[in-house]
Amino acid sequence: MHNRSINILLLTTVLTFSTLYVPQPILPLLAEDFSVSGSEISLLISLTLFPLGLTPIVYGYLIDNISARTILHWFIGILAVTELSLAFVMDFRIMLGLRLLQGLLLPAIFTAIVTYISNLSAAHQRQKSVSRYIAATITGGFAGRFITGLISDFSDWRTAFIVWSIGLLIAWSLLWKLQKDIPAQCNSLEISGIWQMFKRPLHFRVYLTVSIVFFGFASALNVLPFRIKDISPEATESLIASAYMGYLMGVLVSLNAQRICARLGSEINSTILGILTFGVGFLLFTSTNLIIIIFAVFIFSTGFFLMHSTLSAYINHHTQSQRGVANGLYISFYYTGGSLGSYFPLIIYHNWGWYPYLILVIISTMLGLSIVLGLNEAEKKMNKCNLPAPEVRLKRE
Repeated sequence: MHNRSINILLLTTVLTFSTLYVPQPILPLLAEDFSVSGSEISLLISLTLFPLGLTPIVYGYLIDNISARTILHWFIGILAVTELSLAFVMDFRIMLGLRLLQGLLLPAIFTAIVTYISNLSAAHQRQKSVSRYIAATITGGFAGRFITGLISDFSDWRTAFIVWSIGLLIAWSLLWKLQKDIPAQCNSLEISGIWQMFKRPLHFRVYLTVSIVFFGFASALNVLPFRIKDISPEATESLIASAYMGYLMGVLVSLNAQRICARLGSEINSTILGILTFGVGFLLFTSTNLIIIIFAVFIFSTGFFLMHSTLSAYINHHTQSQRGVANGLYISFYYTGGSLGSYFPLIIYHNWGWYPYLILVIISTMLGLSIVLGLNEAEKKMNKCNLPAPEVRLKRE
């Protein structure tokens, strides 16, 4: 029964993350259809990511007081309706409004899923379950980009939104089979509680690091279709979509994050390796050869997801209570960095060119690395792999 519930949640994760990134590979096509600039069309990604950086803390408390399954039922259903609506939009401003609404729905869905999975799993299986969740987010992120590109080439971009809305409705129907979870019953959303979670030295560094590095990663994925078009104007949407194939390296990395962490001795060491690998891949991204650019996506995706998988599992391992709030803070910082990275670096790229953009991302990556390197020995000892966490009971409805 537990396995079935987790599989349903992982499928929902794949489909939800797919909808988040559907517009990305077709940004140049959408810019042409709606007659807007490259930086303006990038708002379709950054506006959706922006609420994910603001609302998860509130949603974390909500999930600690209300059944995560109930939240998923409502929010997945509404998300499916908005995705279908996007297929028929004729005005760019309405499209932006719908994407912003999706951004308000998504953090509740993500926080509910990761909290539910963490609570459902036994202590010794928690890191594996969270790693499977990360793998599902990566699969969804790739599927949303790749399948949308293919559909847009063989049909049109509006058909892609219809296809993803059908997938969401399938997930919504399956969610009724989930076990009912018992919320932690926190009494109120107290700023002091958030502050106590936030000011823990290692937690603070985790949140800040993932925000800064995702800033660079999100910018690279948004720049990618424009960069390919600049190098090869005849490039099709299918070719652009295939360039995101390196994103799938995250699946392999996340499923093996526990082994990598154990081999390296600590989650901090694993995080350092991830950031360094991301930096190497991003340097390769400076090439004007499309083959090298596609290879670079494999490298910097590997590094980013090693860092992300490690730090996401750490938050759940080392949070003994109010796990919804801890996950909410993580998601908040994560997507704040992603939202800023998917828009502001694009302004630099479209107005000042490729090299000023590269300098910005390289500096931000070095800053993220310096934060991790600043951990003292006591914090490193707290950051060992496989520390147990208390289990939360679930009941059948």
